[in-house]
Amino acid sequence: CGRLEGFWEVALKPWDKAAGTLLIQEAGGMVSDFYGGEHELYKPQFLGSNGLVHSQMIEILAQAEALQITTK
Repeated sequence: CGRLEGFWEVALKPWDKAAGTLLIQEAGGMVSDFYGGEHELYKPQFLGSNGLVHSQMIEILAQAEALQITTK
């Protein structure tokens, strides 16, 4: 119903991601890892979106990772 345009999460179990992945893809959305690579159920990273904001979400996650690296 359009409440969310995107979602990311780390360390979800495969059974937590399987149904969501199917629903997102069937609705025309996109799923990937945080770098835009192919999503695999056994990878810890999950990024799902309506497809329109997917590249912007990848950029935001890259910026957050860069900030985390520089503050360590």
